[in-house]
Amino acid sequence: MRKFNGYMTVEASFVVPIVVCAFIFIIYISNYMYARCILAQDSYILAFRAANELDEYGNPQAYIQEKSELIFAKKYFGNRKPKFTAKQQGKTVVVTGETETKHSFGRYFGLPENGWKLEAREKAKDTEYAKHIRTIKRLKDIGLGE
Repeated sequence: MRKFNGYMTVEASFVVPIVVCAFIFIIYISNYMYARCILAQDSYILAFRAANELDEYGNPQAYIQEKSELIFAKKYFGNRKPKFTAKQQGKTVVVTGETETKHSFGRYFGLPENGWKLEAREKAKDTEYAKHIRTIKRLKDIGLGE
């Protein structure tokens, strides 16, 4: 029986670095996708809540400035702190969120050295849901909607 002496074979010296690089790349891309999904989610939550609070705040940007810190908290690890801006178009509120993924090791894998800039634009409309539901129910009651 042959005893293992701890030396890597030639094949292993090629395979191990490739596998390690693949794992690092998967982790890097996963962090990017996580940040992108969280940014889109937070942008929509802020747009939806700002649209519902238009009467109280008057300006959606005022709501965003006050509440955005509570929404994103510490979810953006490995990324810059996100910035949110809001615009109002009639009853629709459009929130744009921006952040950057900054990792210095990206240049070793052929990825952008300066990281990736992430942006999500979500919109929500101020709809009086109770009134809308009552209207549909009333139409069904009088036989116009089946």
